[in-house]
Amino acid sequence: MGGVIRKPTLFLQSILLVLVLLAFWLRVYGLEQQALRGDEAATVLYAAMPVSELWELSRVTDPHPPLYYLLLHPWQAAAGESAFAMRYAGVLAGTLAVAALYRLGRRTLNQHLVPLLAAGLLAVNPLQIWLAQDIRSYPFFTLLGLLSAWALWAALHSPPQKSAGRWGLYILLTVASLYTHYYTVFLIAFEGLFVLLNTRRFWAKRWPWLASQLAIGLLIIPGLQLAWNFIGPAAGGIETIPLSAILQRAATALLTGFTIDDGWGLVLSLLMLPVWLSGMVNLWRGNRVSGSFWLMFMALPVLGVIALSVDRPFFKERFLIQGQPAFELLLAAGFVWIYNLRLQSPKRSGEGFTIYGPSPAGRRLARVPALFLLSILLFANVHALNNYHTEPAYAKAPPWYLYRDYVSGKTQPGDVMLTNFPEAAVSYYSPNGLPFYVVPAERDRSPEFRREQTAQIAGAYRRLWFLPMQRQGFDEQGDVLHWLDRHGDRVNQIFFPAFNLNLYLSPPTIAELMIAQPAAFSHGVRLRGYQILDKRGESRLSTAAEEPTLSLEPEDEFTLSLYWQADGPTVEPYTVFVHLIAADGFNRVSRDNQPVWGSYHTTQWQAGEQITDKYSLTVPEGAPPGDHRLRVGWYQSDTLAPVQTDTGEDFVTLSAVVRIADK
Repeated sequence: MGGVIRKPTLFLQSILLVLVLLAFWLRVYGLEQQALRGDEAATVLYAAMPVSELWELSRVTDPHPPLYYLLLHPWQAAAGESAFAMRYAGVLAGTLAVAALYRLGRRTLNQHLVPLLAAGLLAVNPLQIWLAQDIRSYPFFTLLGLLSAWALWAALHSPPQKSAGRWGLYILLTVASLYTHYYTVFLIAFEGLFVLLNTRRFWAKRWPWLASQLAIGLLIIPGLQLAWNFIGPAAGGIETIPLSAILQRAATALLTGFTIDDGWGLVLSLLMLPVWLSGMVNLWRGNRVSGSFWLMFMALPVLGVIALSVDRPFFKERFLIQGQPAFELLLAAGFVWIYNLRLQSPKRSGEGFTIYGPSPAGRRLARVPALFLLSILLFANVHALNNYHTEPAYAKAPPWYLYRDYVSGKTQPGDVMLTNFPEAAVSYYSPNGLPFYVVPAERDRSPEFRREQTAQIAGAYRRLWFLPMQRQGFDEQGDVLHWLDRHGDRVNQIFFPAFNLNLYLSPPTIAELMIAQPAAFSHGVRLRGYQILDKRGESRLSTAAEEPTLSLEPEDEFTLSLYWQADGPTVEPYTVFVHLIAADGFNRVSRDNQPVWGSYHTTQWQAGEQITDKYSLTVPEGAPPGDHRLRVGWYQSDTLAPVQTDTGEDFVTLSAVVRIADK
């Protein structure tokens, strides 16, 4: 293995260039098509922090070491915070990993075909592409692992005059890898075990190797202390899963990522298993040193993650990525071995005996399964990549940028953005200059705290854009949403894929815009006033005439906001009715509901509480032209008995005129 390495021909160099360019194109294609997920947005935030605070961040907050953020800090300062710019760093690292795999494979195997095919498989692998388009450390984790392994091999096979520099490079790259991701401990274990198993081969290098291990051990002690802080709780959002599920998900991810159906992933894993085993066996048989190198390069990082995850919440497919280049090389070795297999065919000798031996026809026949299986793998990768780019079910995050684009053109002075979960991506996409709040910002705050915080924020602004989410430990019962629905005035609700956005008028704005019409009902509820608003929160009522007037045509829709005040909870639940009465006295359309879309019964109302209650009505086709009136009242939900006002009426006629034009 330390002999002269054959130089690649111009043709092979051209193929390698094409593979590297393909890897780059696949990683840069659609780079900002998908919205940043929460961890990506958090990375943007962390990378912008002062360098002096990054160590403390990794010590108490983020379960990742600080080097990646340190590398992104100047990149972000130079390139900006856009999704494209921030993800581009991972694209470069992922592309370089393809070239590094070829280089390391050629150096260790002293041939070109297997490393070239391995580089091609890594170039098109959906997991590698997904992570290269993610603002996280994994592409750098992969690249640094390959470079560390290359530096170790080079140091073990270098002449004395070049040895010191290569050992120093090995130490630097290995330590850098650990401060990029803690699972580098499995890479260090692989490299150490490889040298120990081949002690006779590398006996002359024992002292520099021992010195390098001592240096690495001393330099990573602070990093291991950081890692210890997160061993108990594990990373957020990770669940404990059975070993069988871990093995299935690991095999599928290494082959074709996680944007493919689990069933097809299992079938593909079973089809590729003989290929991978063939590559493993034949690399070992061909040369024990290089064979053991690649076997352990794959086995320890992959099996280490799996072993750590048995009965513990430590498994994510992306944690396997440092062992994936070796996995691809073993798979490539299997494809090449099957392709070159010489099948035995019967031949008749001159003495009349039948003998068996290799034949050209047998060799051509062996190529069929190799090319067929390779085609299946490539097709699966194309399918997985298509899912990633086109299927919303496999999107890495909801399209948060849609909410940013919508809100950006519709904000007004006095607006605020509010959400009930500290999702970093929502903050990242919040329009510039729009105040942003999270209630609650920490886990396990009481419902009273959530309601009080919401009321405090709502009291300080005119309109609230609210993006509701339900996440464990934060606002699982929707207390923020309920408070806004009951005490704000929701004038618009916009639905996007996977989430919706609500626009509310705040209580001070309601008081400012409300048309006062006080009326008391006998069950202890008072009408403060009403309003008919558009989706911006502006009144649709014209005040040019003596009475507020809403001009409509048949089939037009409008929403009436009623503003109540409670003397206290009622004994029985009551229902609101709203009638649109034509000039001839007939009820043309009505809506009956328990308050707040049926969600807030009067038995729950508190003394002095002010409640917003909304009713959408559509002018029926054929409604007679002329002035219509709105009647509002209550009845007992069980008995249907009407509730009278303090003047003895069963309803209140609002002061607004609904003027229907002749269509």
